[in-house]
Formats: sequence, structure tokens, C-alpha cells
Amino acid sequence: MGEQESNFYEFGRFRLDAGERVLRRDRELVPLTPKVFDILLALVERGGHLVEKDDLMKRVWPDTFVEEGNLTQNVSMLRKALGENPGSPQFIETVARRGYRFVAAVKAGEGALEFPGYTKIDSGSEDAPKPLVTELPKKNGHAAATAAELVAAAPAQPGIRNRILVFGLAAALIAVVGVVYFTGLGKAGSAAPIDSIAVLPFVDEAGGSDAQYLNDKIVDSLVNSLSKLPKLRVVPRSVVNNYRGKDIDPRQVGRELNVRAVVTGRVHRYGDTISIQADLIDVDNVAQIWGQLYDRKLADMLLVQEDISRDIFENLRLKLNVEEQKHLDAYRFYLKGRNAWNKRTADSLKQGVDFFQQSINTDPNYAPAYAGLADCYNMLVVYGASQPRDGFPKAKEAAIKALEIDENLAEAHSSLAFIKFRWDRDRVEAEREFLQAIKLKPNYAPAHQWYSSFLISLERVDEAIAEAKRTEELEPLAFTASSHLGWIYYLAGQSDRAIEQCTKILALDPNSFPARRYRGLAYEQKGMYREAIDEFQKGVKVSGSPLMLALLGHAYAASGQKSEAQRVLNELADLQNRRYVSSYTVGAIYAGLGDKDQAFKWLEKAYDERDVWLMNLKVDPVFAKIRSDKRFPDLLARAGLTP
Repeated sequence: MGEQESNFYEFGRFRLDAGERVLRRDRELVPLTPKVFDILLALVERGGHLVEKDDLMKRVWPDTFVEEGNLTQNVSMLRKALGENPGSPQFIETVARRGYRFVAAVKAGEGALEFPGYTKIDSGSEDAPKPLVTELPKKNGHAAATAAELVAAAPAQPGIRNRILVFGLAAALIAVVGVVYFTGLGKAGSAAPIDSIAVLPFVDEAGGSDAQYLNDKIVDSLVNSLSKLPKLRVVPRSVVNNYRGKDIDPRQVGRELNVRAVVTGRVHRYGDTISIQADLIDVDNVAQIWGQLYDRKLADMLLVQEDISRDIFENLRLKLNVEEQKHLDAYRFYLKGRNAWNKRTADSLKQGVDFFQQSINTDPNYAPAYAGLADCYNMLVVYGASQPRDGFPKAKEAAIKALEIDENLAEAHSSLAFIKFRWDRDRVEAEREFLQAIKLKPNYAPAHQWYSSFLISLERVDEAIAEAKRTEELEPLAFTASSHLGWIYYLAGQSDRAIEQCTKILALDPNSFPARRYRGLAYEQKGMYREAIDEFQKGVKVSGSPLMLALLGHAYAASGQKSEAQRVLNELADLQNRRYVSSYTVGAIYAGLGDKDQAFKWLEKAYDERDVWLMNLKVDPVFAKIRSDKRFPDLLARAGLTP
């Protein structure tokens, strides 16, 4: 019998019914989520053969982009359901970097339900006795025989009818339970889609303000993500906050909020890793519809809530039309893009561009994706992965496109403000755009962050620090926001506070190269050159950024190690043949060496290139030694940094 003809598969103590989508261990149902069942069926059908990861993901998620980690999690759930020991695969073998193979012996066939003591025989043989039970009658495609029907179907043999009555009742009960469990009748009270939901406050036994923020952030993001789902009513977080710290009865919540289901969760954080247990509960009978444990890096917060919302959606039984699915897919690509953008490395920013472009390809009218694209192009210039003349025009085009679609999109106004200041050198328009972004979305952290950079460059120190602190208040667990406050402290001449701020970040994430950069600069300003050089050396290893290499060169120059500084200059000259190197940072090394003519030569080049860092010239301590030169005020004026 061919694979596609088989409805039943047996392996070990398990029996898989492909038609009814039921897995049993002996007589007991084994609960599986729809995706886990699909993975099992795909592996069993190809028993003994390697199933590539890509093929498996395309079969299980045919219309949705998912990352490999999602497949790994579901395979792990499957192994747990089968009772497989991690070190000794009895059923599923992992083939490193390729896929999975089902290694247990599999018997395939159409056979009827089998009971203990029943021996499978060739029913085509003339000598074969009649089967104890004929095929069970079906209703709506499911076995639904009554006890009377089973007895009537039994052959007239002595003692058979009583045995058939017992076995028949058991078989009918198993069939009914299977139908109820896997269609949702036993969990949600009916097979109708769950169209209303409330996300209750998550719990963290550790307590503390950071823990509370993390829980609220997860719930906020999850509510926002679920609210994007068509046909689903999601209770606002301001309403469910009333249940914080209370012993919650899901049935009472269901009545009070008029919802079909609630999401509950527990969070545990250790270092830069978070563990989240999320559960979807039917409020009618307090039964778990779905549950999953997620372990993620703190930097992947956006992806956590995306994973949770997607898994919840798959268990709500909502049916979307083509247009609704398109909008949802665009939003999911957008979230992945934002997650990549948040990491701020050249590779992650390029990955962000790809995700935002996929979002736009999916839905050309999705404005936030254009704003995200603009932000990626902006940061590719900032971190030296793109020249200003290449990155900023693309960023400006994307930001303007976003505003054409939605003129009230705060993210797009913030993106454009960054460009107006760093590329157009238009202080008036830049500040107007920043203030408009903050007005439209007061809790959008990047608007406050970039506005603080604008303010510090114009020596509006107190305002700049206030905006940087606001950024950290909005994103206290985001390393980018926290390290930015260290940068503002440094430019404000508050080196001790900058060191303290960056040290806290590095205790959680030693690979945060922005924190390495700002702490190294603050050490240098205090004359702690050995510590500064150590920070920049580590930063170069972590990031491979020419920016970090140039800072190392300046530290060598400022500490009197001229030969080492010259070596760095040679390396940067070699790099310029392969990638963008900021002329501003090269000028900083010459300033550290005391070579004013070369410093101004490179600063003029930075002016011509519209170098992104030139806008810090008025307050950047690395150029303190050349501020008295008569050429300095003229350059500030041309850069738009004087009244």
C-alpha cells in the first residue's frame, strides 16, 4: 500500500489516525497541537528517510514565514508527547544542520480499531473468520456508532454479542473523546471560533520594578499584536490591569469581560535571557486550550510576543480571508524587521531591510514598514555599513512614502527628523519633525532618543539629558536606550555617570559594543587610557566596526602611543578600499596626535560627505584641543551648529 493511501500508522505503543488526526498511546489519547500533529504525520509518512528542515517547514507552515527555532520548539514538544529521552532517540533522530528522521519501525494500513487480544488477519482469505465488528457507522465523517448499532452489526455467534457490547461502548467512547478533543468541543464548549480574548497581567515571582516592567511590556506587546488579528476582540490592557495581584478565576473574568478565553503567563528573567510560560484558557470550563514555554534572549523581545501571538492565533480557529491574511503577514514581517533593527549590527540591519521589504512586498500600503526601512538605512550609515550619499537618500524616500500613506505615523516623522538633521542640516525642520513625532506618540522611545542627540549637539544639555532619561524610562530593559544615556552623559562632560551607566549594561550583556564605546570614551576623558584602550579593543572584536577601530586609534594617539595610532590609520586607509570609513573619525585620530592641519583636512572631507558624526563637532571632547583654531568656528557655522 502506498504512503498516501494509508490512514493508520502504528509504531511502538502508538497508533496514529491520519484521517481523524488522532494519536493514541495504547487506548489513551495523546494531546497534540495542530502543528505538532502535522510534523509527526510528515515524519511518519517518510519513516526511515531524512526529512529536510526546509521541506518540513513548507509543509507545516505553507503560507507563513517562520524561523527555524519555531520548528525546533515544535519537534521538542513532539518528543515530550512521545515520552522520548533526550539522549537516546527512540522515535525521532536529529540530523545535524539538515533535518529529522523517524527511526522507529512503522506499520501502515487502513485497519479498523483493534482491541487487546485481537489479531490482525488477511480478510481476503476464504478461511478467515468474520471480523468481530464491521466498520463503525459515521456521522459528519466521524465514528459515531451507538451501542445498539454495534450489537446489531455483530455476527450471531454464541457469547459474541456481550463482548461486542463492551468493546463497542469503549470504541465509541474513544472515538467521541477524540472528536471532542481535537475539534475543540471538549475545551471551548463548541467548535465555533474563539472571537474574544483578554490577556491577563503576567506574573513574576522575583518582583521588583524591572520585573514588573518586563511583565507589562510583554503584555502590552502581546495585546498590540493580537489586536492586529481580524475577527478577534481583544480587551485593552487598561481594563485587565484591574486583575493585577489578584487570585484570578477565569470563569469570573469571562463573565465580567464577556470573553471566550484568557491568556495567562509567568515570566522569569536571568541575565539577558527570559523564560515565558503562556497559556490559553477556555473560561467556560477552565480548561487549557494551549500552552507553551518560550526561552529567548532579552534582545528578541519583539519576536517572543510574535511567537506567542501566532501560536495563540493558530488555536483560536479563526478563518481569515486573503486580504486579512495579507495584512497579518505584513505586520509579522514588520515585527521581525524591528527586532533585527534593534540589534544595531551591520548584519542585523541588513536583515532588517530584507524583513521590511518583505512586509512591503506583502502589503505595499503598510506604512510602518516604510518607516522601518528608513530607520535601517539611517542606522547603516551611523554604524559605518553604508556611505551617507547611499543610505540617507534611500532613508528619506522611504520615510516620505510612509507619510504619504499615513501622515500621522510618529515613526515616520521621527525617521525624517533624523534625516533632516544629519543629512539636510536643517535644524528648524528637524526639531519640528521630532516634536511632531513625540506629540503623535509620546511613548515612542526612538523619537526621544534621537531628539536628545539633536539637543546635545546644540549644547542644550539639560534638555538632552531629560530626553535621554525619558528614553530609558520607556525602554529600561533595552540596551540601546540605556547605553544612549551613557553617550549623552559623556558628551555633557559627566564621565563618571557615563561609566556607571555603561557598566550596568555590560554586566548584563558583555557584547554590547555601544556600551563598550561610550565607557571607553569616558575612561579616556578621565585620563584612564589603559582602560579605554581595553574597551575599544574588545569593541573591535565584537563589532568589527571601523568606528571602534578609529576610537582605538584616537586613544593610542591621546595616550602618546603614536606608532600604534599610525598603525590604526594605515588599517583604516586599507579598509577604505572595501567599505565606508567615516572621515570624521579619521580626523579625530589626527586631532589626538596634535596634527591640526590633517585634522581639519579630514573634517572638511567629512563636511563634503555630510558625515553623520559631524553634527557632534561642537560638543565632542575628542576635538577639544583644536577648538581654539580660527578654522573651527567657520566649520561649525557651515554645518549649521551655531545660531
